[in-house]
Amino acid sequence: MSNVGTYTQNRFLTDYARLLAPSLDSFIADRVFPAVDVPNRIGNFHDVQGGFGAASPGHGMAVVDGMERPLHINVAVNTATGWILQENGLGARVSKTSAAYARGEGLDLEQANVAILSRRTAQIRERIAAAVAFSPTVFTGKTAALSGTDRWDNASSDPSSQAQDAIDNITQQSGEAPDTLIVGYQVHKQLVRHPLMREFRKYQGGANGPLSNEAIAQFLGIQNYVVGSAVSNTAVEGQTASKSYIWGKSALFCKLAASPSPMTPQSCLQRFRLAGSTDGMVRDYDLPGEYVKQIDMLWVDQFIAPTTELGYLYTTVVS
Repeated sequence: MSNVGTYTQNRFLTDYARLLAPSLDSFIADRVFPAVDVPNRIGNFHDVQGGFGAASPGHGMAVVDGMERPLHINVAVNTATGWILQENGLGARVSKTSAAYARGEGLDLEQANVAILSRRTAQIRERIAAAVAFSPTVFTGKTAALSGTDRWDNASSDPSSQAQDAIDNITQQSGEAPDTLIVGYQVHKQLVRHPLMREFRKYQGGANGPLSNEAIAQFLGIQNYVVGSAVSNTAVEGQTASKSYIWGKSALFCKLAASPSPMTPQSCLQRFRLAGSTDGMVRDYDLPGEYVKQIDMLWVDQFIAPTTELGYLYTTVVS
């Protein structure tokens, strides 16, 4: 991607890229990282400490004789590191000569390159999002690695019990109940096959047919169940392709806010986005001295987990 200040936004190609957007059933980064617009590329949010619970011994709410007012709550407000937004994306160069020949054959090379950029940037953004959401380092102290008979591809395991443990942990740490479970496709396909899940389906009157995501969510005691099934090539360019699922074998129980605030994060995962920017904006520029056009697709945002108390992560969920 070129760093040229005189780029102009190509609204036609931007709209075309949106029409080609990958299915939400496979690419989930923007779904599980709700966006909040911020005014500057670098900034901080205010983290209210002490809001999750009251220390013991507490005080009653009655006004005692001689008191001018009831005892007040002492809450410290700290400024924590917030966001550092960067332009992220990919670029391609289109030969004007080749583009002219292609138009004679009924093909628009600019649209073809934008279609490729749309798919590849979506894959890269999924990798970035998964690296945050499924990171034991990010969720230090709020994560557990499953092993042996606890793994969900083992018939003796009990996913609903581990779901309840995660729900209890989040509720105790934050005072909020999680509403979302994010899993990779490799975890999802084992949940669908699990004996307890099949037994649950019988009681729901659906012994036949595919198991819906809504049924899995109900079984695990949460509202939203999201499966990341995007695939990418992990091989170095030029070597034999090696396809794998981006979201791997982890599961994150979390509380997400549809419209979080930039100043008091109340969502486990968030995507800070520069106000006024366009997601997946396509810019073009005629390279000076060359009969070539540069086309870039970019975002100005950042994936982050600002409130890890609202999440609990299981890794190595399946073998």
